[in-house]
Amino acid sequence: MKSFAFLKTIALALLVSVSFVACDEESDPIGSDPDVLAPTNLKAGSADGAVFLNWTASASASASNFNGYEIAILNKATNTALTPISAGAGVTSVRIDGLTNGTRYEFTIRSLTTGGKKSTDFAMIEWSPAPRQALDLNGALIKVYATTSTTFNSAIDIFNAAGKAEVIPQSGAEFRDRGDLYVTAASTTAPLSIKSPDQANNKGMETQFSTVAGIATDDLNTQLASAPPASSSYSLKEITLGDATVAAGMVYFGRLVRGTDQYYFRMLVKRGANGKLVQGSGADRYVEVAFSFQNAPNNPFAKK
Repeated sequence: MKSFAFLKTIALALLVSVSFVACDEESDPIGSDPDVLAPTNLKAGSADGAVFLNWTASASASASNFNGYEIAILNKATNTALTPISAGAGVTSVRIDGLTNGTRYEFTIRSLTTGGKKSTDFAMIEWSPAPRQALDLNGALIKVYATTSTTFNSAIDIFNAAGKAEVIPQSGAEFRDRGDLYVTAASTTAPLSIKSPDQANNKGMETQFSTVAGIATDDLNTQLASAPPASSSYSLKEITLGDATVAAGMVYFGRLVRGTDQYYFRMLVKRGANGKLVQGSGADRYVEVAFSFQNAPNNPFAKK
């Protein structure tokens, strides 16, 4: 009887010991994989057949089980999911190529753990790629001269029938039918303005510029946003350029009004070798420009 009682006591002690170990493992399991948080402040920008994304790193980025990001891509036109994009733990920007200009895409980014879990929260943005116009149809830089120039005064068709930027005369039916903007000055020393063709003496079509302040940059790739300017902000018919030395070029937002359709664009006015937005001298002053032009109507780059 004593022997049986002793064995029973030993068995009970072992059971209690195992229970304590199990409880301890449950509270601090080996190989645990805690949840991680998604990144924040997701922004986007349009390129030709591509979209740039950048974000603020996840607050969990320093966690031992943090393993980067996954970006899901949805074609909104066809409701089709594309192959997800992965980004490393230290990455906060990507360029996603192989997209179709003018098509809306939904980008959803989540954080990943080393165990393969995705964050329950996420950041999302909708955006569209857009053609770039850095050269004219002859392969030259796009220079638009002021109305004071008797030799070069000109306008521009940003996206002609062939999908090219074309510098055209600031006169006649050609300007009235397809001029998108022109450059004017009251005299050879007066400030230069980039204007809507419907402000010219030979009335052309309407272009509207956003009241959102110009963004100082030399590169359309660096100007990313969480959303485009509000539709109501496109109330200007001209942008006046100062003659001061600047640290960088300037990006402005505009849209062409063509009947019931609107075509949105970003315009980079480049800084010249003289350190100014206005280049040249005297009667032959000009601006050099490049565009990100959304050739799909009524698409302001992102859902608003």
